[in-house]
Amino acid sequence: MATIWLLLQAVLVVMAFHLGVSDANEPVIAPFKFQSRLKIGERGSVLCTIRSGNGPFNFKWLKDGHELKRPFPGVDIRTTADTSLFIIQSVTLQNNGNYTCIVSNSHGSDSHTTSLVVTMAPVWEREPTDITVEEGRYIKIKCKAKGFPKPKIKWENKHGNNLNFSDSTFATSENGDLIISNTRASMEGYYTCQAENGVGSSLKKRIYLSVKVPARFEEKFSVETVRRGETASLKCEVIGDLPLEITWAKDKRNLEIKELDRYERFETTVEKGLTSEVMIRSTDRNDGALYTCFAKNDYGRDERNIKLVIVEVPARPLDVRVQEIWSRSATISWSVPYSGNSPITKFIVQYWQEKENGQRLLEQTVPSSQSSALLKSLHPGSPYAVTVVAENEVGQGMPSQTIQFVTGEEAPVSPPTDVRVQPKGSTSLLVTWRPPPKELWNGELRGYYIDYKVNSSPTSYLFKTVESSSNDSYEYILSPLMKATRYSVVVKAYNSAGAGPSSEEITVKTLEGDLPLPPPVELVSNSDSAISLKWGKSPSHNVPVTGYTLHYKKKNSEEWNYVHVVASDNNMYTIKDLESGATYQLYLTAVNQFGRGNPSDYLSITTNPKGIGIGLPFYLNLAIVVPVTASVVAFVVVLIVIVIFVKKTKARKALERDLTTMQSGKVVTYASGSQRYIDMEKARRVSNPEPGTPAAASIASYASIPSRDLELRVDDPRQELKSFLPPQMRDRPLPHPKPPSLKKRGDSHLYDRAD
Repeated sequence: MATIWLLLQAVLVVMAFHLGVSDANEPVIAPFKFQSRLKIGERGSVLCTIRSGNGPFNFKWLKDGHELKRPFPGVDIRTTADTSLFIIQSVTLQNNGNYTCIVSNSHGSDSHTTSLVVTMAPVWEREPTDITVEEGRYIKIKCKAKGFPKPKIKWENKHGNNLNFSDSTFATSENGDLIISNTRASMEGYYTCQAENGVGSSLKKRIYLSVKVPARFEEKFSVETVRRGETASLKCEVIGDLPLEITWAKDKRNLEIKELDRYERFETTVEKGLTSEVMIRSTDRNDGALYTCFAKNDYGRDERNIKLVIVEVPARPLDVRVQEIWSRSATISWSVPYSGNSPITKFIVQYWQEKENGQRLLEQTVPSSQSSALLKSLHPGSPYAVTVVAENEVGQGMPSQTIQFVTGEEAPVSPPTDVRVQPKGSTSLLVTWRPPPKELWNGELRGYYIDYKVNSSPTSYLFKTVESSSNDSYEYILSPLMKATRYSVVVKAYNSAGAGPSSEEITVKTLEGDLPLPPPVELVSNSDSAISLKWGKSPSHNVPVTGYTLHYKKKNSEEWNYVHVVASDNNMYTIKDLESGATYQLYLTAVNQFGRGNPSDYLSITTNPKGIGIGLPFYLNLAIVVPVTASVVAFVVVLIVIVIFVKKTKARKALERDLTTMQSGKVVTYASGSQRYIDMEKARRVSNPEPGTPAAASIASYASIPSRDLELRVDDPRQELKSFLPPQMRDRPLPHPKPPSLKKRGDSHLYDRAD
């Protein structure tokens, strides 16, 4: 084993020696590479050198695995003993590839490979241009560029944003062409194609897409329904590039519109095209036809049809009647009316319950194939009104004549409310209640049953009947009853269909004695903050009154105040701290050992204004004194006026006698202080004085005559009268005096007509 091991070591040493010698003789190439990203036309070269090895050496160049044999166009290879220079004088895209240098000698060979990358800025292969297309067509806008690396193509829309190819509106081909499958007018505008690969400047080309819109109607057919007598409007909205031409036809015949005709035509240019409208005033049945609108422009033509139907609403249904009536339902029937040239689509039965506080309209739809209806969920014992309306595609016609009916009654379903029972003496009970809610009457209430019996008695109820009225509340006194006995009382409402449910049973015991009667109350005095009352003793059936309760409240107030007063010989009480000038309502109740009696008559008393009538009896109250004083003053004034009138009348009669005496030539004596008829002229307006005359001298009155006895000879009565006239009238001739025997006309006098 030792010998074998030594032999193996010797072999390994010999092999290692031979290998070392061999590696030292094989050629080893130093790494090399071309310049990075050479551009077309630039010079490219690499130097393949020997790092180690023994010559001679043999150099060989490969491109993409193929040997480059001399001569090679555009390539120059310069080789020395231990180097080889590879030169490309002007690089092109064809020079792109992997280049390998292989060096060999007698001991072996080595190789090294490097890549040559030649870049090229984008250049157009197919430059995009402006394009015109009709709306709705398929188009492809060419845009192709070459370069290295391969340029990427991008498209921008008319707003400068990248086109979105996620939807079906736009698409792009592998070469970068823009594809639009359905061109629309909204797509018209500028678009930009951009090509870039990171080398040099990118390419951009802006083009304009022009979309031509042929004449087109979006809606090809429609039906217009117009009521007879109304105005029909037939409108065509054509989309397309201007100029547009529109013509109309009626039942495929050219429609000529003349002046002063019921047909009028209007055309309006809109953003997308042209609108043409034909108006037909006061339509009749002959206007119902098929109208066609023809439109054309340089890019196409189209047409639209409009069916005009002249219809009327249905007539009002006839012979509406009530077939059968129950308490909660009724059957209504009618005759089918004229349809109005349009099939009746349905009937509408309108009905409502007639109430004092308003009605709520109910409706029931009936198919056009039926002419009757069953109205359900009606209220028993209630008045209803019904009408029927027919409807077609135009609308609802006039309602039929309204008919009324009353549903059958049912017994009330609710007992009277707010039922109360209280003893009113030893042999009577007072029962009060309110009617049930009206909507639960199920008819008209005819009255109420008051059932009563001795409590726990096996006998049946006795009852009293109270007729219904319009009152909001009822009361009834049950009598004669047994003294100090408990009674059970219930109340029921009834109508023609029967009695409703009973109210809850109330048990009340009659008193062992009688309640006191209402005491008589009177006002003693009132002031601005207090009211004093007095009342007499209450008759109490030999049962003494133990006290009184005074109830009072301010008018329109909801809350009553009360004061307990102990019975005494002098029954008086003053309510203090009241509001001045306010009205108070008061009443009094008496109390004895059996309870409280009925209230006295109500009093309504108003306190005085602030600071007036404090502590005064009511007969000195200003509210009484002022009206009485005013009445007395008025009476005195009237009396004075009457006395003055009588005196004036006597003075006038004396004046007439004096005038008669003057006319007969008698002497008239004016005594000092005597009444002169000229005094009546004091109320006349002062005449205008003559220039230079004092104002006091212009008064035409006997007030300036000295108050002394005068004896005048009257020769000419008319001349004497002039001295009593105003200056401006003295020159006028006086009328001839009438004989004294002439009677006066009414109350007129001579001096009344002097001026």
